[in-house]
Amino acid sequence: MKSRLVPLALSFTALGLILTFGQCRKAESTPPQRVTYQPIAGEIADAFSGANAFAHVEKIVSFGPRPPSSEGYQKTLQYLESTLKEFGWITSRQTFRAATPDGPLDFTNLLARHPSAPAHPTSLPVIIGGHLDSKKLSFPFVGANDGGSSTGVMLELARVLSTKPSAAAQIEFAFFDGEEAFRPNITPSDGLYGSKYFAHDLSTRPSWPSIGIVLDIVGDPNFPLYYNPETPEHFAAAVEKAAPPLAFKHPLVKAPGPIIDDHVPLQNTGLPCLHVIGDFQQMNYWHQPGDTLDKLTPEMLEKVGKLTLGFLSELQTPSSK
Repeated sequence: MKSRLVPLALSFTALGLILTFGQCRKAESTPPQRVTYQPIAGEIADAFSGANAFAHVEKIVSFGPRPPSSEGYQKTLQYLESTLKEFGWITSRQTFRAATPDGPLDFTNLLARHPSAPAHPTSLPVIIGGHLDSKKLSFPFVGANDGGSSTGVMLELARVLSTKPSAAAQIEFAFFDGEEAFRPNITPSDGLYGSKYFAHDLSTRPSWPSIGIVLDIVGDPNFPLYYNPETPEHFAAAVEKAAPPLAFKHPLVKAPGPIIDDHVPLQNTGLPCLHVIGDFQQMNYWHQPGDTLDKLTPEMLEKVGKLTLGFLSELQTPSSK
């Protein structure tokens, strides 16, 4: 199977595959306390700038390919750290070594919290994640949409949220390394390296987030956005309420089947997630040389940023369990 979209006809196989991706949390008689989320004010989304998000993607693409441990990846990490520091966020590198089909390799996730938030290992109510790496291919693949678009949106989200410390205090950003497989397809042993490592760390914390959001391939307005079919009903209701006022060219729709991406290891810790991804199967440039800056628009990045903030504004979480 070439893609990460699993047709419904393969749902039982897909379920077995998904369950192998990082079963992180041990069975416990008393689960950690879930950190309560307080919805953010809806007007905060007005400050999100698609032009700013696009400029971040443009800068990232200028570093060239950024597979794990590459020079491009290191330059991108440094750019994110300096930019987030400028916005007032505190960053930390989460480094680890993992086995890959190409042998052992070093990976680095980048995490960010606002100074108004408690320090690690206390969990914050919301995790917003996306992958930073580009796929290692035989040609110079810069991944403007696949990895770049979500990173640009996340950086602009950090700027906007920093203007409201009470909102920023609820958010942890996780820029994942190694989402892309070294072979053509993501499998239980190849791909999602960074999110699986982060999920393991999450499973050891004394407290538990309430919400996970993962963005990927979100910058092209010519294709619809999907959200994950396994997301909780109140998550689906919130994102479906937030989407229509943004007038996407194609309506946001529930994916026709499970998609293997960085939200899966997080869900396997017990964290409910919203996963938003473009319909990459219809993009003839997916994992091809054409995944370049011209496929993105500032307007689409702005809509996705406002969708994320609108979702957080609309969402009402059930009582902690």
